[in-house]
Amino acid sequence: MATSASFVIDVDGSPLPDDIGPLLVSAYVDSSLRLPDAFMLRFRDPNRIVIEKAKVKIGSKVKITVGSTQTDVPEKLIEAEVTSLEAEIGGPGSFTIVRGYDPAHRLFRGRHTKSYTQTTASDAVTQISQRAKIPTDQITPSKTVFDHLGQFGQTDWEFLDGMARRIGYELTVNDNKLNFRPREVASKAPSDDAKGTDPLVLRLGIDLLRFRSVITAAEQVSEIEVRGWDVAQKRKIVSTVPAGTKSVELPTMKPADMAKPFGDPRYVASDVAYRTQSEADTASAALAEEIGSSFAEIDAVARGNPKLRANVGVTIENAGVPFDGKYTLTAARHRYDPANGGYTTAFSVTGRQERSLYGLTAGGGRTSGTAGVVVAQVSDANDPTNQGRVKLTFPWLSDDYVSDWARTVQPGAGKDRGAMVVPEVGDEVLVAFEQQDPLRPYVLGGLHNGIDTANTKGTKLIDSGSGAVNRRSVISRNGHRIDLLDENGRTEGITAETGDGKLKLTLDAVGTRVVVHSDGTVLIEGRKGIVIDAGPANLDLKGKKISLTATNGVAVAGGSGPVDVETQVALSLKGTTVKVAAKAAGEFKAGGPNVITGTPVKIN
Repeated sequence: MATSASFVIDVDGSPLPDDIGPLLVSAYVDSSLRLPDAFMLRFRDPNRIVIEKAKVKIGSKVKITVGSTQTDVPEKLIEAEVTSLEAEIGGPGSFTIVRGYDPAHRLFRGRHTKSYTQTTASDAVTQISQRAKIPTDQITPSKTVFDHLGQFGQTDWEFLDGMARRIGYELTVNDNKLNFRPREVASKAPSDDAKGTDPLVLRLGIDLLRFRSVITAAEQVSEIEVRGWDVAQKRKIVSTVPAGTKSVELPTMKPADMAKPFGDPRYVASDVAYRTQSEADTASAALAEEIGSSFAEIDAVARGNPKLRANVGVTIENAGVPFDGKYTLTAARHRYDPANGGYTTAFSVTGRQERSLYGLTAGGGRTSGTAGVVVAQVSDANDPTNQGRVKLTFPWLSDDYVSDWARTVQPGAGKDRGAMVVPEVGDEVLVAFEQQDPLRPYVLGGLHNGIDTANTKGTKLIDSGSGAVNRRSVISRNGHRIDLLDENGRTEGITAETGDGKLKLTLDAVGTRVVVHSDGTVLIEGRKGIVIDAGPANLDLKGKKISLTATNGVAVAGGSGPVDVETQVALSLKGTTVKVAAKAAGEFKAGGPNVITGTPVKIN
């Protein structure tokens, strides 16, 4: 039989009127690790007076306490806020139903996009609780400091619950205060010598009305391995921990024992892009608990017991080996139904597995990530590591969210090599996410748009006749460019040009010419020599004045052809000594007087 008890209900600090309380036909209070605590009150209401006389409305504060033969004084089950009022009128009669949740339901309202930098998970919880106006109770400091945490179009609950799972914490509300802490360990459940008095020692046939337990090898492994990649050190990250759980403690069995008959398999997780050893170590411990905690599950109904709540350790007895042991409750429902057993408490132990309809439809709290590619805008290119990374905003998502430093794809990138083309602040870029993790963006390249149009200067991009691409270009912010030209038969080759057009180098594949143009000076330097070889063609030097200066002599050789030195004005040859020699005939000729002077003058 169930426990005789009465639910005491206060609305906005006042008890139900004397003529309304007896109309309560059933009620329940849910306590859960994965969801806000909830309540339901069902009144028989043929005259439709309950809502008005109880002065209940959306947002009203409801407190439910319960007394039983096991407790000396009434014990509070929940303090919550009314979120819905229902009327149910039909064959069985007319009923009014009031439902509500503890303040954690506020974390489900609205979707937010926000970044948190250089923070721990517990610090982020504190910030969100302040924004949601939920006071905090126990916020256990978490160890790992994240360079960047991103709430990416998520409800506060999705973000916080996902973060809690990631580091092995639980997110709960007790006495209207938010808690973020490690899960209660089963070893804290009462010991055997307390079974006569402790309400958390549950005995089959005495305290337990119905009991179903499963010990299963499904998904159990001997070890958990989490892998990642350390970008800074260019090395793999591996964290390995043995299988185990702290939420179930059985004298004769452990999660790793379940795997032994089947070859001691290992679970390798590589679905999250972990960047540091600390992140991987935290994740492997959390994953070991998530998998290990599912090896022993319970679904039971006990006599009404207000001590049974989510995240409370209990001791099960008289169920036999291997089921007797200590368990941490995942969920509990306190049901009041005078017509069907009075006050009972149903509870479940499912570890970190979410068996509710919400959990099943939501994928057990795991998010699907961000698939495909998205557009973004560059907000910062001043990478402190000089690796070409940029920070991004996503205008289609939020006006406030700024990403962590995102790596940019560079062709041929490697040790001291590869292209380095970094997008400018304000540029539109195409972004993909590593393993669909919105916290791990990669910039694939830049995009033109209606404002940032392509540069059309120079050779026409597409051949209007053939549709072939005539030009491929690299162009800087100031218009400096390199063009690869493929306009068949007309303009082929490579050009490099400054934005103002004052310097240009042309490799003309059609005319087989190299053209160097400068509005200033062209300087050619070579420490070990400079060779200009025209082959069988002519070498022409032109200029207003041509100067040849050498530090150790000048040699001019005509080979098998003549050497002509001619000027329209005076020709002067000077030297410490001057020697003119001919292998055959020699001739000195002048159109006027021919003067030879010396001290003395010797001829022949």
